[in-house]
Amino acid sequence: MSIVIDFHVHLYTAEDLPSNAEQLPYTLPAPHPVQPYLDRMIDAGLKPGLVNNVHLSILSDSENVYRSFVELERLQLEQPERYGDIVMVGTILASPDYATSERLTHPQIKGIRLVLHDAKPETISADSYSGPQWQALYARLRDDQHIHIYAQEPEANLRVLKQMPTDIPVIIDHLGTCRAERGVEDPFYQQLLSEARQRGNVWFKGPGYRTANTPEETLAFTLEIVTKVGGERLILQSTDAPHVGTDAKGQPYAELFSPETALQFTQKLAEMTASEVCFDAQALLNGACAAIINPNKKS
Repeated sequence: MSIVIDFHVHLYTAEDLPSNAEQLPYTLPAPHPVQPYLDRMIDAGLKPGLVNNVHLSILSDSENVYRSFVELERLQLEQPERYGDIVMVGTILASPDYATSERLTHPQIKGIRLVLHDAKPETISADSYSGPQWQALYARLRDDQHIHIYAQEPEANLRVLKQMPTDIPVIIDHLGTCRAERGVEDPFYQQLLSEARQRGNVWFKGPGYRTANTPEETLAFTLEIVTKVGGERLILQSTDAPHVGTDAKGQPYAELFSPETALQFTQKLAEMTASEVCFDAQALLNGACAAIINPNKKS
């Protein structure tokens, strides 16, 4: 049995899904409840040591995240030998109205997620996320909580990152870009990496298949992050299950990946990256997780 970390997964039931499927940015996904997900992983020999239930972009709130904590507690009481060693944390919707002090006080909540999808950079003004309400939200975050940014455009990620307080850790989704065709030379991608390096507390998260859906195509981006920002700023080991949306050619990710093959993708990508830069592959997979989840814990 291999112990793995899934630093980005979406766990929710049918009751959590919205009814306005025709207005969503992608096809309404099937339910992805806690127990079937864990059972699938465990039965495949992949025991989750840490699971981060991340806000699903089509949901109007993150109540499913809180319910997932309760569900895991129930499973651990009923079958401690199967589920007892699993730690679950959550990342909730980044909204000044939703991410209240009460919700952020929950000890398992470790971050807030800003969702921009394919937003055009020019729609993000210099104060879109820096006004008084946002500043109040950032002030509510604990030392062990981070800001998680999801935008497909490197320039959009850059514009948002520049508005974030410099003392709060930031995690940028999908290695900072879903525009692999532009290459690592994309000037906005380079500016994003430069901003991350200057801040010193910005991580780039995988799995990487939304950057490019083969490890070989994605490798240039992980190598650029390691070279320009540092290997300790990568977190690759995540499934992003249940693989919603489509790739650049319109093929559903759910037809390309499963949780198991997503982790195989990250393993191969980590090994390929490590072989090029003499960095430990396991560290690229999940070595940074402890620094983010428990930043004040002494080793």
